[in-house]
Amino acid sequence: MSRTHVVVRGALLVGVAGVLYACTSNGDVIAPPPVDPLFTNFVAIGNSITAGFQSGGINESTQQTSFARLLAGQMRTRYAFPALAMPGCPPPIVNGLTQERLPSTSPCALRNIPVVNGVPVAPSSLNNVAVPGFGTADVTALGANAPRNSGLVQLILGGKTMVQKALEVQPTFATIWMGNNDILAAALAGLPAGATPVSSFRANYAKMMNEFTLGAPGVKGVLIGVVQVTGVPLLIRAEQLTNPQNLAAASVIAGRPVSLDPVSCTGPALQALVNLLAIAQRPAGVPGVIFCTKQGGSPDLGDIGILDVEEQATVKSLIDGYNAYISAKADTAGFAYWDPNALFDNLHTTGAIPPFPIVTSTTQTFGQYISLDGIHPSTLAHKTIANQLIGVINTKYGTKLAAIP
Repeated sequence: MSRTHVVVRGALLVGVAGVLYACTSNGDVIAPPPVDPLFTNFVAIGNSITAGFQSGGINESTQQTSFARLLAGQMRTRYAFPALAMPGCPPPIVNGLTQERLPSTSPCALRNIPVVNGVPVAPSSLNNVAVPGFGTADVTALGANAPRNSGLVQLILGGKTMVQKALEVQPTFATIWMGNNDILAAALAGLPAGATPVSSFRANYAKMMNEFTLGAPGVKGVLIGVVQVTGVPLLIRAEQLTNPQNLAAASVIAGRPVSLDPVSCTGPALQALVNLLAIAQRPAGVPGVIFCTKQGGSPDLGDIGILDVEEQATVKSLIDGYNAYISAKADTAGFAYWDPNALFDNLHTTGAIPPFPIVTSTTQTFGQYISLDGIHPSTLAHKTIANQLIGVINTKYGTKLAAIP
């Protein structure tokens, strides 16, 4: 199947002093007719996964693996994305054990500026407006008011909100995957109290949907649920570290000697989740002792980088609340809903996502389905996600999108 995919051209640079934004455009992109009029104008709203973030970084190569691009290919519809020049912004990790990245000489790479017949050519709008790091509060926030405003935001959105940028294509169909960042960082830090409360999440999500659907009357699509982040393979169960071989490997990954506290790490408390990279970031002189229950006081005593059993229950409850609202909102808006957790639960159950990093591999340290940061889906996982979404779309709308081989 032939298809033209388009990258955005423009002189955009993130430097120490700030951001330069100057973009030429023509907005005319030729693509095969869509397989269904529903897919005439497609847009993907989201954050790092939708943008194509893999192995802790993003560039044109990883962007082209996004499930959104794969979906657009099966829809046979226009797909323009903000292509980031190599090595990336930031460059991806190339070694899962050492977390070494592609070398880079700049804080953030230039946007690609392809030239046709000697003339820079750019579409006037994007079909993928996802920004890594965005939470639900960011989608409708403008510029400097965005809670997670950064140079990368300017590279992608050019001074507009994500909803405003999405509406530029006059969308007829959308995928919306927002919410993971409302809790991910708090969970990885072992501090779930810092996650977005369900009430705030509902208000943020409602604002996003109201602005989007008002600006695109009749638009249809899929709302995607929040992943239960306690399942990311970067978080390792403390019981795995009772194996001396695993404990030695954990010390390599953490970059310092790691040990289990023999008093707190017994019985059910061994179900605590440990973020070894957070252990690696502890101040010099702070030991790598893992406490499986709260100890209070110093950051090395069980809170930073550790999710005890009670905290895991808090995380699950929050995400269940998020997803209940997203599912209900999909029904109200006439959208399909896809819960990604059945897929990832199955990958855990079958061992496709390993319970402990594969320390004999620097390129598949977290298995075939999770990239080298231990968090973001791999290229194979994006293909699986796209195929599951295709099934959901066909069921909801009676379309005939073909699965990706």
